[in-house]
Amino acid sequence: MLNADEARSQNEAYRYMNTRAPFDSLKARNLSVRFENANFFRNNEYKSPVVDGYTLIGLWGRFLMEYYPANNLRLQVGGHFLKYHGSEPIDKHKSMPYYTIQYNPFHNMEIIFGNFNNNRNMGLLEMLYEPENYFTEKPPGGLQVRYANKWLTAQTWINWENFIFPGDSLQEVFTNGSLVDVELIDRENFQLSVPVQFMYYHEGGEIDSANKEIQTLMNGAAGLNFRYRAKRWTFGAEGYYLGYREATANRRQLFTAGYGGLARLSAAFDRSVVSVGYWQGDRYLSPKGRVLYQSYVLPANGEIHHRRQLLEGRLVVDIPVKYGVTFAVEVDTFYDLTEGDFSYCWGLHLMFSESFFLRKINERH
Repeated sequence: MLNADEARSQNEAYRYMNTRAPFDSLKARNLSVRFENANFFRNNEYKSPVVDGYTLIGLWGRFLMEYYPANNLRLQVGGHFLKYHGSEPIDKHKSMPYYTIQYNPFHNMEIIFGNFNNNRNMGLLEMLYEPENYFTEKPPGGLQVRYANKWLTAQTWINWENFIFPGDSLQEVFTNGSLVDVELIDRENFQLSVPVQFMYYHEGGEIDSANKEIQTLMNGAAGLNFRYRAKRWTFGAEGYYLGYREATANRRQLFTAGYGGLARLSAAFDRSVVSVGYWQGDRYLSPKGRVLYQSYVLPANGEIHHRRQLLEGRLVVDIPVKYGVTFAVEVDTFYDLTEGDFSYCWGLHLMFSESFFLRKINERH
């Protein structure tokens, strides 16, 4: 069966962000108990005038009953619980019931209703999607469709963040993400692909009583990705053009349109990755992206910083402890060429993922 998490992922630097169990068609009519857990300590030493430094320390746990009614169908029911050390026992806003049903109509396709995982940063660039969402946000919920073959990897999903009923005082909120990766050259030692990514963020609705105007924000990225493999080493070079647009005319954002460019080099040895890159943005905004890459306004004096230039670096050491357990060390660095500020982050993470077989359910006649 398809394992889209492993299918030509562009986000090897976030490989450790993964507790999802691959779909196993041999488990038809098997009932199991499943436990998934992410433990995190991340220290963000930001010197940017728009982002204060902070520390994340805590864990989330996911307890699930997992059942395969057929060889192409999986059901998971349970709960997701987030705990920050030093705070209330459970973060009530980010903890929730968890339900997902996955249907694989074909060998290369997955359709997931309910909750789905944001593993490996959803395969998206940090400018479109913040990696820390994996630890701090609720699991996305809605619909996800994924497809992969030798030449193409594609997925699209919609995360419905706020559902409303007639007369509600809040707006509906949802995010739609899509990505396509087309392999142009696939040789034994090197590959060349064209990745295209898209994010769509909407606040609005026609049945609410909210006084706020609707807004729709769109972000996209397109580029080239080259990879060369030499035994246990993989070397990569990638470049992207990114765009931002406020699609509605209500002007709730400071900038109605903007762009950015990213160039990045990487080297990976087994499961460890080091990368360096250059980012340039002009009037670039992204509601779900990492703030450090975006244009901004200083609240103290209203000074507008629409043009950004960053040198970035990332190191990840990903250590498989045993089956289902991974330990990772990560370091990120950012030098702002415009402001002359140096920011850095480092983190320690321990991931656990395991299923415990209960019984086989007899087939009904």
